[in-house]
Amino acid sequence: MRKPVNQGQPLPVEVLEQKAAFRGHLKVDEFRLRHGLFGGGMSGEMLREVMWRGDAVVVVPYDPLRDELVLIEQFRPAVFYNGDPAWMVEMVAGLIEDGETLEEVALRELQEESGLTTTSPLLPITKTYSTPGFSSERFHMFCARVDASQARGIHGLDNEHEDIRVFSLPFAEAYARWQAGGMANTPCNIGILWLALHRKKLQQEWANPHGLP
Repeated sequence: MRKPVNQGQPLPVEVLEQKAAFRGHLKVDEFRLRHGLFGGGMSGEMLREVMWRGDAVVVVPYDPLRDELVLIEQFRPAVFYNGDPAWMVEMVAGLIEDGETLEEVALRELQEESGLTTTSPLLPITKTYSTPGFSSERFHMFCARVDASQARGIHGLDNEHEDIRVFSLPFAEAYARWQAGGMANTPCNIGILWLALHRKKLQQEWANPHGLP
């Protein structure tokens, strides 16, 4: 299990104890620690839990010729538990496996979850923590140029009980759906906003002969 690293921190962190609190599909460690304060000195001793989660790659599949965004939809039990619509519209995403590069994961997940391949080199977007208050998971986000006319059908791996519907929307419709709260997850929030800022540039760089209105 990964150990916390104090090197390079803006303030000191003193880990007094680290122990396993839960081991299952998710792994949770319990920490007793103190940390430096902005005003000087150290905090009191506190107990915190961290869910260890491998890094993930998120792909924003965009078709610059059709000005369409490819999205997926699948069942999420945690959303069901909260009483929200449990079939969530999302970006393509997946965890990094041992020995894989970020780009390899992006291409693998794009194929597994949408059946698509990219027609240009992947474009890095950003790296962000999903829920930094308790989870170690980081998202590494990329944009992929795709042919949205091929986005159809049901995808996913049977051994992971995946039942993933893929579809595409004109960007304006996807943006309106996001504004109405129809994509209530972090990767969609970042991906939609990033694409809103960069889609005209993407069309120019990816040599779209039609341009944008």
